[in-house]
Amino acid sequence: FIALVTGAAWGKPMWGTWWVWDARLTSELVLLFLYAGVIALWHAFDDRKMAGRAAGILVLVGVVNLPVIHYSVEWWNTLHQGSTRMQQSIDPAMRSP
Repeated sequence: FIALVTGAAWGKPMWGTWWVWDARLTSELVLLFLYAGVIALWHAFDDRKMAGRAAGILVLVGVVNLPVIHYSVEWWNTLHQGSTRMQQSIDPAMRSP
């Protein structure tokens, strides 16, 4: 939630828009909706055992979304740059203070 809100607040002055349908942003939004759905589903049942099972199924859907969020910058052309841990693409002058 915080990443989406602060990213939108940063994106407005930088890009002139609050939201872009970027793969990483959209997959994080889906995860936020799944989280809200788990909370709503948990409170929708009086029987805690049934609520736990129903919410658990939705949690599994959210777990499947985690690799999509992580690899979205590599799978699709997005605004976010991919990982540069292994191959250092930054100029050496920028790496050290």
